Formats: sequence, C-alpha cells, structure tokens
Amino acid sequence: MDQIVADSMRSTSEKLRAMVVTRYFNLEGNMHFPRLGKEGRRLSNMLNSDRKFIAMTNVKIINRMNGLQDPKIYPFIQVNLESIEFIQPYDDPDQDADPSESSQPRIS
Repeated sequence: MDQIVADSMRSTSEKLRAMVVTRYFNLEGNMHFPRLGKEGRRLSNMLNSDRKFIAMTNVKIINRMNGLQDPKIYPFIQVNLESIEFIQPYDDPDQDADPSESSQPRIS
C-alpha cells in the first residue's frame, strides 16, 4: 500500500526536499507540489492557495520538545498548513537523491 501511495505521488507532483517546522515537530522529508504549470510550482503560491494540507513523503519526525527522533521513516504524511511555522528547503545528497526526477519547484 505504501508503495502505491509513493508511486502515485511521484507521477502527479514535483518534490522539494525540506524541513517543515511546526510548534512541536521538525519534519524532514520531501514536500510534494501538484503539477499545475510553472506558477503552481512556486512554494509561496502553494502556501497561499486554498489548500489546507501539504503532502510529504519519506519523512523523519524530530520532537522539538525533547529532541528525540522517531526511528521510523514515514512513507507518506499530510501536514496542516496552519500548523507550519516555517519551511527550510535544502539539498541533502544522501537522502532520496534521484537526478531522473523532475526539477525542483521555485522557492519564491
């Protein structure tokens, strides 16, 4: 089932490796953007849209209160946009790097 979700996300979206910070957690993983043309790929456009959730795959969760990491990598989660304090995009060549994937969305 998890592989089906990951395959579906890969075929219908573009991704950006990032850390998403909420009040209680740091979420390190791939943010997925729906393919809506060039304008839809801008992070700011997606965050300011009427969407309520952001899809993420291959997510490591770190508890901000005590610094503990959940040893499990979650294949798919959705994050409520209202819970996000900030997003830090980054390139981590050791994590999920695949040059055959589509180009990353613009971050403006």
